[in-house]
Amino acid sequence: MTIGYKTILAHHDSTERAGRRLQAASRLAASFEAHLIAVYGVMSPLYSEPFVADGGAFVAQELLRFQERKDAEARTAFERLAPTLACPVEWRAAVGDPATVVNEHGRYADLIVLGQYDDDQPNDVTPDFVGRVIMGSGRPVLVIPYAGEFPTIGERPMVAWNASREAARAVASALPLLRRASEVQVTTFDPKPGRGGRSAPAGTQGAEIAAYLARQNVKATVSASGTPDVDIGSQILSRAAEARADLIVMGGYGHSRAYEFVMGGATRTLLESMTVPVLFAH
Repeated sequence: MTIGYKTILAHHDSTERAGRRLQAASRLAASFEAHLIAVYGVMSPLYSEPFVADGGAFVAQELLRFQERKDAEARTAFERLAPTLACPVEWRAAVGDPATVVNEHGRYADLIVLGQYDDDQPNDVTPDFVGRVIMGSGRPVLVIPYAGEFPTIGERPMVAWNASREAARAVASALPLLRRASEVQVTTFDPKPGRGGRSAPAGTQGAEIAAYLARQNVKATVSASGTPDVDIGSQILSRAAEARADLIVMGGYGHSRAYEFVMGGATRTLLESMTVPVLFAH
């Protein structure tokens, strides 16, 4: 049984958004008396820039100097911020692909905190970074939007439920937050077909998830979403706004990432357009 979060890992980088992300993670860690770890992963430019070989040693040296300055600035920003956080924080840094670094360190944490990718601002990670951590870490991933302030996370959560394996993992992973929430809203969407090719009726799945949560000491209000002409991701965002939710809990990548890249999907919609933090589990 999930009792609480005892280790929380937050991704740190050299962007201005890293500070807000770490502050949010520290508030969660403090509330659970959890150990907080900040992980900084950097891909050496010598591995990521194919033109280095053509530019010779001078280009390679300049790229390394640039990366060293960037790394030093990130560490300095962290050291300035650390004393102001709600709890102590451990610093870790590793050379390597950031998603791989976070996945490897995150497997020893109960919750991973990442930031939403911002197409309009400089980033230290690639656009698929969050998706790779959701798919590869084996841990629940809390994604903080790049825009907005979030003084509370989980006081008024909304669960997006479709009876899928991923949704079940997300709910189980979010139980520490759901148990202490002042109000939990569950919105049911089209259930995933079972092995026999049939889905449970919407009313049945709503009653089942409500009963499960009640046995976990979570009192939830359940409602169904009935707008089939609107994509699921947009429905989730709309219902969360109506509920004034400060957290969305949902399964991540019920379809493959390749499918969502081509065809779209709820996870992709939320990662691109989230307005509140989202806890994903795959």
